[in-house]
Amino acid sequence: MPSRSKHAVVTGCNRGLGLAIAQRLVEQGFRVAAVCRRQRDAQGAVQVLGPNCSAPIQLDLAEGATAVQTAAEAIKAWLGKKELNLLVNNAGNSYGGWDDEAWADSRAVNYRGPVLLTEALLPVLATRASVVMVGSGLGALELLSPKYQRLLTKAEDIEALDKLAERSIEALGSEHSWVGPYGLSKALVHRATQIFAFDERFKSKSVSVNAVCPGWVSTDMGGEQAPISPQEGAGHILANALKSDEDVTGSFKCFCYKNYDDEHLHAWEQKHGNWESDDKCAKKKRKKNSLEK
Repeated sequence: MPSRSKHAVVTGCNRGLGLAIAQRLVEQGFRVAAVCRRQRDAQGAVQVLGPNCSAPIQLDLAEGATAVQTAAEAIKAWLGKKELNLLVNNAGNSYGGWDDEAWADSRAVNYRGPVLLTEALLPVLATRASVVMVGSGLGALELLSPKYQRLLTKAEDIEALDKLAERSIEALGSEHSWVGPYGLSKALVHRATQIFAFDERFKSKSVSVNAVCPGWVSTDMGGEQAPISPQEGAGHILANALKSDEDVTGSFKCFCYKNYDDEHLHAWEQKHGNWESDDKCAKKKRKKNSLEK
C-alpha cells in the first residue's frame, strides 16, 4: 500500500472525469477530499475511493462565497496540520442557450466558484503545490467575439474579471461567437488562471497554476459519442500537475487537448469507425478546418 503523505482536493468528484481523477490520485498515494454538490454524492465517492484515503466534502458552487468558505473550512479541518499538495477545480456545468439565466449559472459554477475556492485554500497550499483549473478548448480566445477578447486581455486582476463576468451576455458580443455561456465562462477561467500564476501570493510559494482542457471526454456532459474516456482525460489533467519541473512551477500554461487533433481523430475511429463514414462528423471536421483558416 502506498504511503499517503500527500493531500489533494478534487471538485465534481462523484462521477465521470472528477471521479477518474480522484481514483488515479488515490492509486498514486494521495489522500483525497472528494468535493461534490450533494453530501450523499460525496459519501458515495468516498465509498468508491476508500474511506481510509478520502473524505466527503459538500459544496454547491452555485451557492456562492458563503458555501465555498464553509467547504474550505471543512477541508482545512480535514487537513489538520498537513498542507494541500494539489487542487483540481474540475466541477462545472454546461448550458447552450444564449440568455442571461444560463450565463449567470455558468459563470457562478465554472468561473466564480473555482476562483473563490482557490483563494480560500491558498493559505494551506504547500510549497511547490499545484493548482489545476479544468478549462476547455471552447474557451479559446479565437472563438470569442473581438470585443470579449479585448475585455479579457485588458483584465489585470480578479476584481476586473468579476466585473466583466457581471456584464450581460449580449454586452459581451455574443452575436460574433458560437461557444455559448460554457465557452464564455471557461475563457474567464483561463484568464483567472493566468492572473493567479503571476500573483505574488502563489509565486512566493512556488505554486504552479495551470489550465488544462482534457479533450472531448465521454461523460454525462461530453456525451457517449466523445472519443476520450474519463480515465484518459484524467491522465491529461494530471500529466503536468504532478511534475515538479522548474518550467511548470510558478508559471502559467494552458495544456489543451483539442477536440479534433490527431489523438482525438484516432480515438474516434477506434470507437466509431472511419471519421468520414458519419456525415455529422464530416461536417464537424469541415467546420474545424474552416476555423483554422
